[in-house]
Amino acid sequence: MIPMFRPFAATLLLAAGLGASAQAPSPAATAGSNAPIRGVVRAGAEATLTSRLAARIAAMPRQEGESFRKGEMLVQFECDRPQAELRSAQALLQVQRRQLEAQTELEKFGATGKTEVDVARSQADKARADVDALQAQLRDCAISAPFAGRVVKRLARSHEGVAVSQPLLRIQDTSALELDLIVPSNWLVWLQPGTRFAFRVDETQQTVDAAVHRLGAAVDPVSRTVRIVARFRVDVQRALPGMSGTAALTPPPAARR
Repeated sequence: MIPMFRPFAATLLLAAGLGASAQAPSPAATAGSNAPIRGVVRAGAEATLTSRLAARIAAMPRQEGESFRKGEMLVQFECDRPQAELRSAQALLQVQRRQLEAQTELEKFGATGKTEVDVARSQADKARADVDALQAQLRDCAISAPFAGRVVKRLARSHEGVAVSQPLLRIQDTSALELDLIVPSNWLVWLQPGTRFAFRVDETQQTVDAAVHRLGAAVDPVSRTVRIVARFRVDVQRALPGMSGTAALTPPPAARR
C-alpha cells in the first residue's frame, strides 16, 4: 500500500503548490515590484468648439495639425444680417433717447405728465437692451482660441451652414503635456507631488525628465492601484498626445521592505 500512497501524496503536494502560486499577488501590485510603469501622454487641456448661433461659416483658417496662438480667430461666421439689425437698433435707440429728453423737458414746464416720461424712459431702455443683445450676438460671429495649441480635428468646413451648438473644431493645448500613470496604491506611502523620474517615449525613443504633478483622488479597490498625473520638466518638441512610454519610477529601498 505504500507505493500506491506516494503518487497520491505527490499529486496533493503539486496541486497545493499550483494553488499557492495562483493566489500570489502580481508583481505590479507589490511595493517592491520592478515591473515597468506604463504611461500615456495627453494634452494639458482640450476642448470642442461649438457654434453659438445658426449661420454660415465664412472662414476656418487653421487645418488639422496646425498650431495657433491664444486669442487667435479660429472660426468666422457670415453675420451681415445681424450687423444690419444692429445698425437699425442703434438708430432706434437714438430716436428713443431724444424722445425721452423731450418728454423730460416738457415735464419741467408742466406740458406733459409723469406717465409720458416713464413710457419714454421704458422705450429707451428697451431699445438699449435690443442693441446690447445684437452686440452680444455679433461677438459670437467669431470664435477665438481659448488657449494656445493645435487643431486636432475639423468637424465642419468653410461655407457650410451650421446649427446652434454644432461641433466645429476639436483643439488641444500641447504647450503643457501631461502623463497618465497607473501605480500600485501602496506606493502612496512614499510617492508625492514633485517626485522626479525619467520617462521614455516609445514612438520617439526619447528619455525625458518628468515629475509627479498630482495624485489620484481614489484607489481602485479591485486592482489596488491609483492614477497619478505627471508633467514633463522640459519642453518636449516631438511628443504628441496619445503617445505612450515607460516610467523609470520605482519605490526607494526603504519602501520595499
